[in-house]
Amino acid sequence: MRTAILLVLLVGCSNAADPIAIDAPVHHVDASPFDAAKIYLDAPPERLRILVVNEVVAAGNPDWVEVVNATTSPVEMSDFVIVDKAGDLANAYTFPAQTLGPGAFATLDCDGTIVPFKLAADEEVWVYRKSDGALSDGIDWNNGDSPTNDSFARVPDTFAPFVTSMHPTKGLPNQP
Repeated sequence: MRTAILLVLLVGCSNAADPIAIDAPVHHVDASPFDAAKIYLDAPPERLRILVVNEVVAAGNPDWVEVVNATTSPVEMSDFVIVDKAGDLANAYTFPAQTLGPGAFATLDCDGTIVPFKLAADEEVWVYRKSDGALSDGIDWNNGDSPTNDSFARVPDTFAPFVTSMHPTKGLPNQP
């Protein structure tokens, strides 16, 4: 009798909330929940965070993007590309050949001539490593986040959340 009751309890609980919550896509379709959890935990980080988008001015003359080297080693910028649509590597612009020191800033004017795009009020920019297309960083902002004469910036620099800043600081540390 106890065995039957225990079996009923186990069967009755088997459809309870799944104890493994997986919110990232799993590429192995036939994986059990436990295999899927392992794939999820072993997955590389979503963003490399080597060149990090630090500030954007989308209503400037010209529009511009600032990136920062978020590592402790020099980075060759020409190893990275920038796009204004996530994943659109076919229309990517390769950063100019320049070594960017640890914590250093670099800016890129987005005027539609050399860089093939301008920035709009409701826009996005993404930085990818050129060799393998791995996402380094990016931001998608809404209309009003970067109003005329203001910027959308990480305050403080590098890893903070983006805020609308009344003080664009092209190539310098961001101010609130």
